[in-house]
Amino acid sequence: MLKLHAKGLIAIVFIIAIVTFSGCTDTVEQEVVKIGTLLPITGDLAPYGGPMENAAKLAIEEVNANGGLLGKQVTMINEDSQTSAIAAVDAANKLVKINKVPAIIGAAGSGISMAIIDITTGNNVVQISPSNTGLDFTDLEDNDFYFRTCPSDAIQAKAMTKLAMAENYTTASTLVINNAYGVGFEKAFVEEFESMGGQILDKVKYDPLATIFNSEIEQATGNDPDVIILVAYPETGSLILKAAYEKGAMDNSNWLLSEGLKAESLAESVGKDVDGNYIIAGFKGTAPDPRVAEAAYQTFNDAYVAKYGTETTTFTATTYDAAAVIALAIERAGSADGTAIRDNIRAVANPPGVEVTSIAEGLRLIREGTDINYQGASGDVNFDENGDIATAHYAKWQVADNGSVEWGDSIDLG
Repeated sequence: MLKLHAKGLIAIVFIIAIVTFSGCTDTVEQEVVKIGTLLPITGDLAPYGGPMENAAKLAIEEVNANGGLLGKQVTMINEDSQTSAIAAVDAANKLVKINKVPAIIGAAGSGISMAIIDITTGNNVVQISPSNTGLDFTDLEDNDFYFRTCPSDAIQAKAMTKLAMAENYTTASTLVINNAYGVGFEKAFVEEFESMGGQILDKVKYDPLATIFNSEIEQATGNDPDVIILVAYPETGSLILKAAYEKGAMDNSNWLLSEGLKAESLAESVGKDVDGNYIIAGFKGTAPDPRVAEAAYQTFNDAYVAKYGTETTTFTATTYDAAAVIALAIERAGSADGTAIRDNIRAVANPPGVEVTSIAEGLRLIREGTDINYQGASGDVNFDENGDIATAHYAKWQVADNGSVEWGDSIDLG
């Protein structure tokens, strides 16, 4: 009666193994707090992705050096969006459904975030993008699970118009990437430029998957505008600028560049002229200005340079702040649940509360029961009812003679 058939014995052993293994897995998961990143390590936005991921790592290292969260260490699970909606959807599903992260830092491109937002919001996962500037996110139905630490292009369009007017440009054409970022920027800029008395001659959109842009360049430059507003990412943008130079399309029109092109690699990618000078030396653009954070930005910048040996880039400060806000919200909530994080983000980022400029100080005060108002490395991180940054500051940037990107004067948006 006590004898078991071989198959029955195997089945029992298998069940015991599953139960034992599952118990071990649950124990391991309970020992850490997980936060995901979905950033472009490859693809058109690759010049930004690596530095952004490094900035997030820097924030999480500071968290772990100060006791972690909820008495546990924090682990980052990093996925590459590949600057592709298809790849990003697969990566988001992995982070949400397999890794079960309660919050994701990313994505970097507006079109990429739009592709994954139903996955995150539908599973009560907080998504904070450090670099989505598309207009559509402001009024998107996201059940308040979507935030961004960078300003929308509704504000950047004003900055770009101010710069264009300061350069005495009265006619303009737009050449923009055909996604949520480019289309939204174009719409906002056209409205702002025309309201200031400027004239738009042509509006041209390009396929982000294309590699040849001759027809788009011809259309944008055909009516000899004073300036062409190029809204693009580094990989495709550099191809457009190089082709425009080779076709003589820079002879009669000037160019202004969006923040999506503010990459140290841009001048090298576009190349040099026959005299050995960088083709786009002297080109100007607009970008959110992290220098307004002053001491907080400098502290972050120094820590980043010390750890990685390279200068910070566009959106590194906003990425650091996205990670910081998520971490501080988890500690205040006493839970790493997505809904709890969402409900505590404004409580740690917005007034009232003691202003803090470091993650360590913020964690200490929260543990003491004190309300905080995190002042980010990128500036005030105050979220409005739409999850947008309530205030923003922009500055001019330009490509130096040696090909590097340097900051210029701030732009008065008043």
